[in-house]
Amino acid sequence: HEDAIAELEKMLALARSVGDRRAEGLALADLAFAHFTTLSAAHVPQARRATEEAYVIGQETGDQHVLAKSVGLLGVLDQAEGNLVEGDRELEESIRIGETHGFKDITSLSLMYLGVSANWRGDFRRALLLSERAERAAAEAHDQFSENIAIAFRCLAHIALGEYGEGLAVINDGLAKARERNLAFNIGRLTNSLGWFHQELGDFRRAAELDREAADLGQRHKLPNVEISSLINLGIDYVHLGEAPKAVTMMEEVLGRAENAFGAHRWRWALRIVVPLTEALIATGQADKAVVHVERGLAQARATGCKKYVGKIYALRGEIALAERAWGRATADLAEALRIAREIAYPTLTWQCAHLLARAQAGLGKREEALVSARLAAETIDTVVARIPDPALKSTFLAWPRVQAVKEDLDRFGRG
Repeated sequence: HEDAIAELEKMLALARSVGDRRAEGLALADLAFAHFTTLSAAHVPQARRATEEAYVIGQETGDQHVLAKSVGLLGVLDQAEGNLVEGDRELEESIRIGETHGFKDITSLSLMYLGVSANWRGDFRRALLLSERAERAAAEAHDQFSENIAIAFRCLAHIALGEYGEGLAVINDGLAKARERNLAFNIGRLTNSLGWFHQELGDFRRAAELDREAADLGQRHKLPNVEISSLINLGIDYVHLGEAPKAVTMMEEVLGRAENAFGAHRWRWALRIVVPLTEALIATGQADKAVVHVERGLAQARATGCKKYVGKIYALRGEIALAERAWGRATADLAEALRIAREIAYPTLTWQCAHLLARAQAGLGKREEALVSARLAAETIDTVVARIPDPALKSTFLAWPRVQAVKEDLDRFGRG
């Protein structure tokens, strides 16, 4: 990054010395991107300044290449700051200009980041379509950066939708490409994603191995984005492996790093940490502390339109109410979490929320409603099992105590 920034500063000085406005605009846009791809919060102001200067040049000169590139970067920066609606609008404008004029390099980058936004907002089907388009455009433009990031997000959308075989195939293909191209960032990201794949199916021991591997790679190659993402997932692993105190310590440390602006997407990191930190605090009997993080996380998730996290945090709030035997509050929160889970077609959250809701409804004495919710949880689990590509992983999933509890409660509620 440092070398790229230095060379682009030279290009910018040369363009200005000869009055070449187009070259100046392109140098500014590329300089902005070089600053941004450090993924360091310290570089964001420089990226923003260079992008805005490039945008002004694009408007003044009418140069569509400079304009498409700079408006796309405005979208990337707004996305990084949590302004996803405005970021989407700018990225769509960049794609429109790029496709009109055949700028495949710009189109691939903007499609990729638009797919990232769709994924974060819980629009997984749209994320898949955008990521696939980004990969095709990137391959035509020989844009390995956009191609590899699009692969990393396409696998996440497949897994969230319960398309486990497809998601695993994308991860394996992406890892093969990343290793062939010697891309440590993507190797780390996809190894972490493979850990999440195992996590979704209750295989927390294998998930922890993969998450540690990715965290170590991130630390070794000085890739904090990879390291922090992996540590967040590792926190969830520790909770489910009976090491909740260890998870609390780790997540509080990671939260401190995120709040000190280690990365360009502070809002996203703070939001992701809420789930493992809250789960760990609940498991260690610190529900009062967990509530503070839940409320802050819910406000952040709503503000950014991240539906998956709105649903997850409502579920956590409902779980806290359930433990307090506050059946009414638990039912309201868990019903909302379940509604969101079904809206975004996320089977993992669907069966978990339906099961917790059944327990809350039973607490209110609503046995028939509890039975309906428990059946939904069991039916969703059956759908998940049918889609798991590996027999051993199916067995692990079915042996997960949380899955077994669904079957037990269904029988209990059915007996009335």
